[in-house]
Amino acid sequence: MSIPKEPRQMMINMMYLVLTALLALNVSAEILNAFHVVNQGIINSNISVDNKNSRTMDAFKSAMEKDAAKTEPWMKKATQTQTLANAMLKYIDEIKAEIVKQTGGWVDKDEKEHKDGDWSPEKGTLSDEKNLDVSTRYMIEDDKKGYELQTKLIALRSDLLKMIDDPGTKKELESQLPLNIASPETKFKNAEGEEKDWVNMNFHMVPTIACLTLLNKFQNDIRNSESMMMDYYLKQINAKDFKFDRLTARVIAPSSYVVEGQTYKADIFVAAFNSTQNPEVIIGGLNSNATKDEFGNYIETKENPVTGGNSIKVEGGMGKYEAGASGEGERKYSGAVKVTGPDGSAIYYPFESAYTSAKSSAVISSDNLNIIYAGIPNPFSVSVPGYAANKISASATGGSFTGSNGKYVANMPANMIGQKIKINVIAENIDGTKKQVGTGTEFVVKRIPDPVAIVAGKTEGKIKTGELKASPGVIAQLKDFYFQGVNFQVTSYDFIFIAKRQDPYIKSNSGMAWSGDILAKIQGAKPGDQIIIRNIKAKGPDGTTRSLSPISLEIN
Repeated sequence: MSIPKEPRQMMINMMYLVLTALLALNVSAEILNAFHVVNQGIINSNISVDNKNSRTMDAFKSAMEKDAAKTEPWMKKATQTQTLANAMLKYIDEIKAEIVKQTGGWVDKDEKEHKDGDWSPEKGTLSDEKNLDVSTRYMIEDDKKGYELQTKLIALRSDLLKMIDDPGTKKELESQLPLNIASPETKFKNAEGEEKDWVNMNFHMVPTIACLTLLNKFQNDIRNSESMMMDYYLKQINAKDFKFDRLTARVIAPSSYVVEGQTYKADIFVAAFNSTQNPEVIIGGLNSNATKDEFGNYIETKENPVTGGNSIKVEGGMGKYEAGASGEGERKYSGAVKVTGPDGSAIYYPFESAYTSAKSSAVISSDNLNIIYAGIPNPFSVSVPGYAANKISASATGGSFTGSNGKYVANMPANMIGQKIKINVIAENIDGTKKQVGTGTEFVVKRIPDPVAIVAGKTEGKIKTGELKASPGVIAQLKDFYFQGVNFQVTSYDFIFIAKRQDPYIKSNSGMAWSGDILAKIQGAKPGDQIIIRNIKAKGPDGTTRSLSPISLEIN
């Protein structure tokens, strides 16, 4: 039977009311109590952060009294932040009051009913803390306050970040600011897998106490965001100040080692100084006015500690000292940094330093020998005194020479055996110019020595049958060679087995391992039988084939 439209709608409304009532019944007392606990914790946190923000504002007022010029721009931003935050907090308070009012108000501790929305936990209890309908209607369906709240919270976050001028700080605060609300386009999935927007996920069918707790949480995010912003502004007042209790002259040189023909350069400056006033740097001999403390540091003085002397160029608070390097040995210099003190008088900070001038020289050393072997990697270490490894490059006049940062590898082909190559070194100066160091160093390309053919570690003499059986075959081994991991492979040999009163057995074999026929002879060998291995060929890593000395063994 078809039900008319109006009765059907009435039935749907009745079912909705029944379902709402059932959902309300299913909200347990434990869950509601948990919301009360969380809500009270958030309220306490809000009070704490609010007090902290008040103290921060007091600090701004104190800073204004000390230095209004530096403080005023940052205090304006802090005040604007506080104004924006307070306006949003008031707006959320109005939403909370309306929700309390629409759910029947609250009951005070004397059990007197109040129909207004001016409720807080310490005043009493909510009349209907389980109500699921009001938050849905007020925040989503009828008044749509949830969507309005979302828009205002997003706008507040944007307004707060707009006040930050530094891009790096703004990016950092964007990730750290507690107030972070999803956009209207963002969708979430509920427990049933249905897509919901931010408002529905937070306020649909939510008990009154849960809704109030969530709104208090947003207020907490606002207060903490306000606190973070105000802390940042307060720090900026003195962010560019240099705080110190005494000044000490410092000398920084790109290199304290200078080769002949180069120019020594150093930056001489006061560790803490007024960025708006360049000091005067005087180079000259120190007199008796220059004294040191117990730690060996020069003490500032009102009297000029330099006898004679010349002023040098100063840029950005640092003296630019240059001195030509001639000859060899240590070169010392001294002087003083002159600054104007708080009272306008001159204060001198003595200093002394030294650098070493030396002739150009390159240090090239093979990591193994003073020769280069063909066919294998030859490691080299290349260095130049006074230069960092990454400022040095090296090359060879033949073969391959690769590497960087002082570590190189030379690879020479077999056809270069007997030839000489030269390794040249280029060093980069501090100013970016490059120069060849020395005239290059010659190295001789040599062949890898011939290996020795062995069986079970022997080249001749007596051998037990068991040792012979256990050996894998004929091995080519390098003796007393400095390079590790260089191997020769036996490619062929002739195996001669001479048993007593029998004709010799001769067998040619490929590779180093025993063939089946040879192994059979070895297994049948008896004391007194002889084994001779000759015409042994082995191939090395350089690609050349070597003829090795024969092996003569007698079964013991």
